[in-house]
Amino acid sequence: MKKILLVVFVALFSSLFAQRDLTPGKRRSDTFGKADYKNYRYFGLQFSAGPTFMKTRSDKNNTTYSTTDLLGRPMDYTYDPSGKVGFFAEVGMAHFPKKRAKISLWLKTVLVSYYDWGIGFKYLGGNENTTINYYNALGNLSLTETGNSSYYNGYLYGRFTLHKNINLSKKFFIDNGLGVNVDFRLINGNQGYNGSTITAGQSFHKPLVAQLHYGLGFGIKMSRRFYVIPGVQLPILGINEWRQGCAALKWFNSNYLPIQAQVKIIYLFEKRVKGCNTPGSEEDRKRNEEYLQNN
Repeated sequence: MKKILLVVFVALFSSLFAQRDLTPGKRRSDTFGKADYKNYRYFGLQFSAGPTFMKTRSDKNNTTYSTTDLLGRPMDYTYDPSGKVGFFAEVGMAHFPKKRAKISLWLKTVLVSYYDWGIGFKYLGGNENTTINYYNALGNLSLTETGNSSYYNGYLYGRFTLHKNINLSKKFFIDNGLGVNVDFRLINGNQGYNGSTITAGQSFHKPLVAQLHYGLGFGIKMSRRFYVIPGVQLPILGINEWRQGCAALKWFNSNYLPIQAQVKIIYLFEKRVKGCNTPGSEEDRKRNEEYLQNN
């Protein structure tokens, strides 16, 4: 899973987000078909889904803690967390602003290419192993105890994201998204442990989670109304349960950062017009061309 996510990141960063093109194009013959002269609204349905994975620290970064037990015996212990594969799915809307904001005009750039929101469900899980070593008065290892446990939590969530696109061509673009998600834990995962562990530092994150997230995608414009955007998304800042901004979720004695690989589909609604459905007047075409040049 880690290798797959790395390949996705490298592939996406290797290219530099197409602006929207809701105006009719010239008739042509290519892999995307003939020109579409229908009128579409600046909003439509969006659906996203894909696998999730809980990122934890690597084995090389596991910390060994030294202390004494209730009998005064020297001891040390190590936690070894690992992520599990889950899934998510959501449905919502995507909106393309009709006009550019004043600050966007002043800066002579498009700050928000589109924004979208969704309501969905995510299923996240992880695993933790504990190793405890006890030593005698001479410092020699006398006893080793181990324990482990795993869990899956289910969340109902809402998300709102602003997107900035970078053009690669008329058909391909890089999608950068920055937004906020609020999750509520509907399914409570296992909090018990098999074997031995240290419970003094254990905690389980609050049922309500609020995070700032970042998403990166590679957009494919299939037609004037249909977009497919594979990508990844991960939280970058925890908001409601403040732990110095840590975006990871605490379960047992370890932190788990949820990363989701996703495929997003955007499908714009058709605008119903009375009479003939034409590309518009010459004045409309000029205005649209000027708008596209500035975007």
